[in-house]
Amino acid sequence: MATKKPHILLLINDEHRPDILPIEDDPVIRTPTLTRFINEGTYFRNAYTPSPVCVPARQSFLSGLYPRNSGCLNFGDPMPTEVRTIPGHLGNYGYYSCCAGKMHFVGQDVMHGWHERIGRDIIGNNGYPYPPVKDEHTAKIVREPGTGMKQNKVVQEIRDAQPGIGHWMLHDQYNVDGALLFLEEFFVNASYDRPKANPLCMAVSLIAPHYPYQCPLDLFNYYMQRVEPIIDEPNENFDYDNFFRVEVGKDVTYRQAHRATAAYYGMIEWMDMQFGRVIQKLEHLNVLDEFIIVFLSDHGEMLGTKGLWEKQSYFEPSVRVPLSIWNPKIFGSEQKTIEKNVSLVDLFPTLCELSDIPIPEDIDGKSLVPLIQNENGDWDDTVYSELWRAQNGPSVMVKEGDLKYFRFDNDKGWQDQLFDLSNDPHENNNLIDNPNYNQQLSRLQSRINALPTPRQKDKYNNFIDPHRPIF
Repeated sequence: MATKKPHILLLINDEHRPDILPIEDDPVIRTPTLTRFINEGTYFRNAYTPSPVCVPARQSFLSGLYPRNSGCLNFGDPMPTEVRTIPGHLGNYGYYSCCAGKMHFVGQDVMHGWHERIGRDIIGNNGYPYPPVKDEHTAKIVREPGTGMKQNKVVQEIRDAQPGIGHWMLHDQYNVDGALLFLEEFFVNASYDRPKANPLCMAVSLIAPHYPYQCPLDLFNYYMQRVEPIIDEPNENFDYDNFFRVEVGKDVTYRQAHRATAAYYGMIEWMDMQFGRVIQKLEHLNVLDEFIIVFLSDHGEMLGTKGLWEKQSYFEPSVRVPLSIWNPKIFGSEQKTIEKNVSLVDLFPTLCELSDIPIPEDIDGKSLVPLIQNENGDWDDTVYSELWRAQNGPSVMVKEGDLKYFRFDNDKGWQDQLFDLSNDPHENNNLIDNPNYNQQLSRLQSRINALPTPRQKDKYNNFIDPHRPIF
């Protein structure tokens, strides 16, 4: 007889700087919902995104593939439908899957294995075969002056930070409301009396704390009195696109940076409240203990560190992400922190092992279960991250143990960067020219040079060459 499989809940947010959590010793932030599950579960202190930008990061953790193997290299790249995903693979073994909120799919496939989707993120023509028409009958669209994209986007987002319910927060509220209704129907279905018998794989995926930096007034006031902005001068040893550079006192005032920081903190607490609503619903339905609960973010936020804001950086605030796994029935309820390097691509095989489902051979991730169970003798402790056509791409990062190396291949003459986080956790000293690290640098460069080239696709978004293992 088949063993009853656990339900799975993925709590996902967007652009969460990893050190703004109580477990990271932030003395100000309040996240009671996440703290509960982190304190009763396993926290991965050195978890990294496969790409510090939204779309490829999300397709990577969903597929267990680094961007060069997933077919999604950049913000606008559609992942081929043939790519196996967590909801699709688990669905083939009896799971019912539902995503409430942001997946950031682009292209014609807006499902990628999910049975149901809830929210404002479900957009696209879904394969509608008739192309747009441009003739005398076509609507003439004239944008009202002063509307549209911000001209100096990063700077303007900081200047515009304020109390209130931001644009994406309205989407999040919509998505969580839908998730609560779905859970009632799935587990009880009081009016029709047809609750689902399947195990559930559900994602509640929020956009907060992604800019625009806005939060409710009470939270804004609370954090304005408790946080200070990060004021770092640009370092001549670090090359990055000027798109992300913001100089306090020139581009924005100190007060504007302060307000943006307070709003960002408030958004994290507000996000935690939304996840709390989901947990309260599971407790109300008396099913919480039947779940594996995973919390992760797609990437971080520089928030002024090194004079940079937003993401697309390989510095820790951008490329490192919060990641935790909770299930007292399997692992007990004692808090455990894993220091080894792990990647979000490792989530797919981990969920397979926890639900007793075969792990596909053609993925890049490795199950985290041995790490959680202290059976980590052969863990490679190496992770990658990459950017392609975005502002700081093409570029690639490798982290092995405490050593992090990244380089740019964009013909701009930007220097390579090497950091030893055991001695320099804030990445202030670029060791690329330090002869004491020549041997380690050569090894890391060899690992990057051995990476396979990105898989090629035809005009129909189908792969024309096979998966090439990263390791």
